[in-house]
Amino acid sequence: MEAQSSATQKAPVNVHFFANNPTESIENFAVLWHLVDINQPPQKTHDDIPWRGIAEGDLVVFPSILSGAGEFESVRFVGPKTMSATSTAQEEGEEEVLPLLTAGIEYPEFPTLIVSMAKERNVSIREMYELPFDAVLKSQPPHYLTLRDTFSQDHEMYDQFWREPPVARRRRPPGGEPWRISLGECVWVRTLDGDALGDSAKIMATEKSGGDEEL
Repeated sequence: MEAQSSATQKAPVNVHFFANNPTESIENFAVLWHLVDINQPPQKTHDDIPWRGIAEGDLVVFPSILSGAGEFESVRFVGPKTMSATSTAQEEGEEEVLPLLTAGIEYPEFPTLIVSMAKERNVSIREMYELPFDAVLKSQPPHYLTLRDTFSQDHEMYDQFWREPPVARRRRPPGGEPWRISLGECVWVRTLDGDALGDSAKIMATEKSGGDEEL
């Protein structure tokens, strides 16, 4: 348990909220997303909050693509860095990208890459993602629900969910090209610091009202 706790502290899961074009996001929902230009800072809604970067294992949230199908359709896992062919003829070669992996619709589903990442960090999926997913739900109206509420407060079912986390089904069509999203073109709204989840007084946000605003 000490090793797991240490791993969690070294690699907390931050939750990043972005305001992107919902039309393009919805049209490309079923294909793999590649976050490119990952060393560029995103556009910001407030200049007084510094951008501290995005890391493998983090969650990214695009609230504008919520359709009502489920609370988690706007959420993506940040997968391990990979190399991808550049998209312009002027720049032949490969570049480092971060895959953004679907996180489920009505309840979280965990891609195999994320499951493997947790094992490499010697930490459980629950330790990595229980509080971040609670934070995602609390960012949505009515702002007080947690992941346990999606199981109707059935503690046995909830614990079973974490004992055997559901593995995400592959949604990328065979041969489909990834949708490329430039981090430099994303509009960053706020980040919930993984070290502070569960302590709202420490949450860093780009909104003056803190972490309770509706996105």
